[in-house]
Amino acid sequence: MARNSTTKTGLENRTREKIFSSPVALAFVRTVVALRGISETEARQIYLDYINRSRSAGNRGRRVMT
Repeated sequence: MARNSTTKTGLENRTREKIFSSPVALAFVRTVVALRGISETEARQIYLDYINRSRSAGNRGRRVMT
């Protein structure tokens, strides 16, 4: 069976559950839902996009010690 963008594995589901068990993540989602008037699913995706961007930018501007 081909995996498409809507199919999630068990590992991905557990990872999402772990991320959204954080009080900070839940507060972010609630705030975005209230301020932007979007669904909780959309707000969760915004949070995940933010986390992914911040992780990929983690090494920018750091000095390498030799």
